[in-house]
Amino acid sequence: MSDEKNGKITFYAAECMEFIHYGELRDNLTLADAVREYKKIYRRNASSGPGIGFVLEDRNMPDYSGIEYPIYEGGRLAKEQIELVPAFRDHPLVKQAVKAMEAYLPQLAKAERGRSGAER
Repeated sequence: MSDEKNGKITFYAAECMEFIHYGELRDNLTLADAVREYKKIYRRNASSGPGIGFVLEDRNMPDYSGIEYPIYEGGRLAKEQIELVPAFRDHPLVKQAVKAMEAYLPQLAKAERGRSGAER
């Protein structure tokens, strides 16, 4: 998602949302691609806390541009975390991403059903 006025937002799927560069990371993705990659990562290793995040690139907000931030982790939308950062909460591309992410929640819940922790 991008536009001239508001910058650009990309997404990533990470094996571990606490330390996203630990383990598997797929970045610079569309939201649809991030959801697809997340489901693959989740099937292989749900115990490391996988999730989906975004990177907002906006030259009008240099302090928040380029930061990796969660949009989905722990089996739910990370709205509370986004609300903590007014620059993200109020940004049109982040708002659009949250709305788009909500459409994927049933699909993600179905993929996660019956699969928690490491396989035995």
